[in-house]
Amino acid sequence: MDLLSDKYARSILRALYAGGAQTRKQVMVRLKMRLNALVEVFNQLEAEGHIVHLSEHLQRNNPLQLNQRRFASVGIEHGVDRLHCVLLGIDGRRLASTTYSLEATAGGQRRLKSILGHIRHFLNDQPGWGISALGFADIGIVNTESGEGVCSVLIPGWNHVPLEQFLRQEFGLFTKVVDRSGAGALDMLRTFPDDEDVKTSLQVFVGNGIGASILQNGRYWGANTPSSCQLGHIVVKPGGRPCTCGGRGCLEAEAAIPALQARAQELGVKGLHSREDFLHLTARGNGKCLQSLEEGATTLGIAVANIVTFTAVTSVILRSDLCQITPRYFESFQAAVKSHVLLPFASSLRFKVSQQGQDCSALGAAYYAQREFFLEDD
Repeated sequence: MDLLSDKYARSILRALYAGGAQTRKQVMVRLKMRLNALVEVFNQLEAEGHIVHLSEHLQRNNPLQLNQRRFASVGIEHGVDRLHCVLLGIDGRRLASTTYSLEATAGGQRRLKSILGHIRHFLNDQPGWGISALGFADIGIVNTESGEGVCSVLIPGWNHVPLEQFLRQEFGLFTKVVDRSGAGALDMLRTFPDDEDVKTSLQVFVGNGIGASILQNGRYWGANTPSSCQLGHIVVKPGGRPCTCGGRGCLEAEAAIPALQARAQELGVKGLHSREDFLHLTARGNGKCLQSLEEGATTLGIAVANIVTFTAVTSVILRSDLCQITPRYFESFQAAVKSHVLLPFASSLRFKVSQQGQDCSALGAAYYAQREFFLEDD
């Protein structure tokens, strides 16, 4: 039998993952198990290199820890035209990262074959690292319960893809699938595991689309659910702008960056040929671009206020390039949330701007898979 499937071995590994380096006696106390029941399993875990002593010099009461080289995890972010891969150490350090190009118009089996090939290439490029888990942050709607990519309106033929099944079969690794917004939220938890404002929070992302995820007391709200949170597709303006989902007036269609760019053009701004043009003119203080930006921030804030009233989260974390180019975006957003949230929540609700990097979803996926690998039996 595989040692890592043994219930006693998993209990030991879980204790070392959750509590850090400990002596055998400390693990015994933590697990409320007799020492002699664990001695043989401890010896096997040491012999196979899964756990190692903290110090080479101590002869007695030498704490044991997980072998860093045996328990790295891989995180994948699947985007429209790219696949970003990271290697994450058990200590939370990013050890390696690579971005691969994907054909934006390729979907279905053709796309899946390309994804599997890139992941295989990345795994082969990590000699000397034992990889225990793989996390996949998928674009679009995700069923975290079944590990299925339910739907992406941006990729042809990407419907009901059994990602977790394919990935486990292909690579033989423990695998978890999550949506990209959820993975970003989990990366915040990885970075700030003891921050109460992160542990119970609504985390909102605004870019070409709008996504959100919720953490409640350090737990990912979307875990083991048939559909990931779709904040971007709640209707905020019936009959409004057409959305990629096929509806009209969705939050994403009214308040994501392309919608703000379109609104600025309606207000008479010339020369807006791309997202970058809009961001550049807004950063330079173009009045009509700023008007569009503030309108979008207010629309977003009203939608978020409703989510806060329903979920009673205690903090809101906003991640967007718009926060970096002008403080007026975050200020307008915060004011709108406070003005429309249930009054008793307004005074205690806390706000933050995320400083996460572009690889946060891949890192969050790696962290999620790593954590579930050790703690899923809890």
